[in-house]
Amino acid sequence: MSLDSRVKLSKLRRETGMASRTQRANALVLAVSGVVFVGSGLVACGQDDESSATGSGNSRSGATARLVFFDDFEYDVARSATDAELQFRAHGWTDAKANNSYFDRGAGYLYTRVDLLRNSRVLVMESLPSTAYDPPNFPNRQTDYWLKYGAENAPLTTVPANVWFQFWTYATPESRFDSSKFIYPCRGPYPCTTERFAWLFGWHNVTGTEDNLIEAPAGGRFWLLRAPLATNRAVPEWNQDKLYQNLNPIPLLAGRWYQVRIHVDTSRAQGIYEVWIRERGNPWIKVSEWIGGVTPSFEWPISTAERVGNRVVAMPTTVNEEDSIVYLDDFAMATGEAALPTSP
Repeated sequence: MSLDSRVKLSKLRRETGMASRTQRANALVLAVSGVVFVGSGLVACGQDDESSATGSGNSRSGATARLVFFDDFEYDVARSATDAELQFRAHGWTDAKANNSYFDRGAGYLYTRVDLLRNSRVLVMESLPSTAYDPPNFPNRQTDYWLKYGAENAPLTTVPANVWFQFWTYATPESRFDSSKFIYPCRGPYPCTTERFAWLFGWHNVTGTEDNLIEAPAGGRFWLLRAPLATNRAVPEWNQDKLYQNLNPIPLLAGRWYQVRIHVDTSRAQGIYEVWIRERGNPWIKVSEWIGGVTPSFEWPISTAERVGNRVVAMPTTVNEEDSIVYLDDFAMATGEAALPTSP
């Protein structure tokens, strides 16, 4: 089927009222989990959002894991738009800041396009830090654009303390990467102040320890989590809160689609961070596992007051130095692994 035919089919689906994957999934969210969208804002009504870290998908109180949010991006947002936020808001996001939204700035574009490999529309995150303002005495240029879910006055359960994310991602062959943020949750208004910042998930073009750094091929990237309360005593003090791919240093290569699954749990006395990746049709490969008090030389102590979720999450926010085009599809957030969508 040609590209035009696929676009026409997608348009026909919308015009005839056929529910997209997003509409079906978010209908399930509304029916089962008690998440209510009010205008362009969001109110999360569910209170028991904490699922176990065993992968069973059930919370410690026995409640079934639930899908919090899902977007398959099966809708049209143009790169040339000036009001991209309207379509994103209509599909569950709270707001959007980009060159093609009402902000008219951010050194990045957020839009959708048809991808023939995925056979669907996907989100395009076009990061252009090379066009950003270069402030004096600052180490590098960076973007400041994002999709946002939640709000500064939303409940702390909007992004659960024990949370699972899953998505498909692809980087174009001409993309290049440096150390950059990607999933940025916050307990208060974005951007976070230090006391409202629990963890931050992003990518880097290197992984490993200083004495054993592994560099990704051109256009490749590794996953990295920064957690201010975490301590990896196997590395110098200034780097102890940066959690690299400690199980398997497999990079995500440019020009390939990967599915990524992330688990972060700050609901207990010791934090947990895990990442799996896979290509379509292949089994999951666990690349990161940091369990406080279990992983050698690693502690992530969390006080009772800190064992809460986040009010808001933004992505990709600040992409540093290198220009890139990254696609995203089937973005999901859930309280347990069992609630995540499955795919071949």
